[in-house]
Amino acid sequence: MAFLLFAVATWAQRGLNCYPVFVGKVVPGKQMVVTEVRGSSMAAYKLDYYRGVSFHVEKELAFRVAALVEQDADAAPVKETEKVGDLLTYALVQPAPSGITNRYLCYQAREADGEWKLTLLYLEGPATLEDLRKMFEKQ
Repeated sequence: MAFLLFAVATWAQRGLNCYPVFVGKVVPGKQMVVTEVRGSSMAAYKLDYYRGVSFHVEKELAFRVAALVEQDADAAPVKETEKVGDLLTYALVQPAPSGITNRYLCYQAREADGEWKLTLLYLEGPATLEDLRKMFEKQ
């Protein structure tokens, strides 16, 4: 059953332009901090699945990742985005649902010591956008 849930969540992510980021094809996996949580521990957040990656990159690679997120935002029926200059720094995106499951993509980029710290989350569950806004404050 756990394998089936993992396969379904992975399949849902494959439809996103930023999927290669999650699987280490844009930033090597050894440079990323990856967090994946599913099951009853996520119920308090109205989520069934959480996958997050964060990493530090040079500005050029930050633009490359941001472009992938922007493509997903452009294709999504619901999105909130912010930019600093030409660089996407914040996105809360709700792609089309996978069946009856809400899907969300959250993104944040912050400059720190000449590098960019990027965080990208993929979430699934009954949570609403308002629920996510309450959970994830922009920094």
